[in-house]
Order: sequence, then structure tokens, then C-alpha cells
Amino acid sequence: MTMFNHDDIPVTSLLAAWLERPVPASARDDDPAPETSRAEATTGELPPPGVEAVVDALTADVPDPEDVAHGLTVFAWERAASTRDLTCLLDELDELWDVLEASVGAPLPRVTARHRLVDAWVDAVAAERGSPGIDPLSGLHTAGYLYGRVNELDRLSGIEPMALVLLVMRWDPADGPWRRIARVLQAASALRSRVRPDATLSQVGTAMALALVPDDAQARVERISLTKAVETGELSTANVRVDVFAVPDSRARLPELVTGLLGGANVDHEIRPPRFRHSGSGSLD
Repeated sequence: MTMFNHDDIPVTSLLAAWLERPVPASARDDDPAPETSRAEATTGELPPPGVEAVVDALTADVPDPEDVAHGLTVFAWERAASTRDLTCLLDELDELWDVLEASVGAPLPRVTARHRLVDAWVDAVAAERGSPGIDPLSGLHTAGYLYGRVNELDRLSGIEPMALVLLVMRWDPADGPWRRIARVLQAASALRSRVRPDATLSQVGTAMALALVPDDAQARVERISLTKAVETGELSTANVRVDVFAVPDSRARLPELVTGLLGGANVDHEIRPPRFRHSGSGSLD
């Protein structure tokens, strides 16, 4: 059976299951029993329940749009348990819809199917991540958790507050809920892949994400890496800015800094060496 990779894990794709759907008995020669699909006859395996739900709805005598939408919901909830990449799911749907639109026709408009898939995936992720301190959409920490983490690091460091910086990703707000969701998810993915594993990652609103890291040379390297990461893909048209800001020595001013950045506060670009202690009012790029 043709497979699709999610996080480098091969799984049965929507298109593969649809192409290998059960064949009517009248169209068989020496095929297996009537209820056995080509895929099952070849591999001995059935597609996952979510994939099967979509294929079953599409292969009904008269496909019901509501049944197809329900199948996409089941599919999204199932995939959400095994992958954090919504883009991968949408690629699967587009791959199948390309074939449907060019052959038998799609019972749901592509945009409607994509919206149903996104909505269901977000609901599934929110249910899975419904714990204090976690943003249910991106899976990153909330701003409140980040503030608490700064205080915890200071306590562990002893007398002097730690020299910390924020890697700040900001992008243009998108029109429409799906594009806003997509940008949040892509920003979260970029932070996870380009910033050190022990960083505290935080989502603030729908147009800004942060990484709390030590004030060192690696932070500048991560800033460059993040900038390169957002030059292609979903965020390439979002006018993403990646800056480095010092966490104020007066920690009580940190919420004020984050709120200002979220509101689009102007930044300077004065170059300062790593570990330069300053008020946190400007970019350290």
C-alpha cells in the first residue's frame, strides 16, 4: 500500500486508501471475497479507522457531504494523536481532492473540507493539551508560565539574576481563521526545530511566539536559524520578524515588555555583545 510520511513515520494515506478501495464484485476477475479491498488483499492490513471513515463516506452510492465531513473529523482526531504537523494532514487532503476533482468529483468543496479538517484537528489538540500553562493550539507554554519560569531560573542561579533573552518571532495577522491557525502552528514548529531543547517556548496571541534562552552566542545563532526557517513555507508571506530582546533585570517589567512587543512596539537594532546587561527595552540583534 502507498504510504505517507508524518514525522518520518510511514502511514496509510487518504489517497492510497481511496485508490485501493473495495472493487465491486462485477468488476473482479480472480479478486478476493467481495468485502476485501485491493490493499487488504496485498498487505493483509486495513487502513487506520480515520482513513477508513473518509474512504467509506466517499465510496457510498451517493456520498453525503455531512458523512464526509464526519469522516474528516475522525481522521483529524486520529492523526492528532500521532503528529504535530497540520500541514502534513492538509497535504494529504489536497492530494486526494486533486484526484477526486479530476475524476468522480468531490462531494465537499476543497475549502470546506480543509476548514473541517483544521477545526477538528485544533479541537483534538486542545483536548490533548488541556493542561495549565499550555496553549492548546500551538502546544507551547503560555506567557504566564514563561514569567514563572524566569523567576524559577533566577532562584536556581543564586544571588544574581540570570542573563536571559527572548527570541521573539512576530508576523502579520492573517485574514481568516485558517490562515491565523496555520501561522501559529508553523511558528511553533520553527521554534521547536531551531531552538535548543531546554528553551522555554511560549505562544502569545496569534501573531507572536517567544523562546526564553540564556544570553549567549548561541542565541544569536538561533535567531539567524529561525530567520532562515521562515523564509520559505507557510510563513514566507507573513512578513516574519525575528529579534532578540534582553529580559529586564527588573523582572517585574517583563510582562510590560511582552505586552509592548505584542502590540507592535518599535524596536531598535543596536548591536551589543552577548551577555551585555541592559534594560530590555530594545532588540539586541
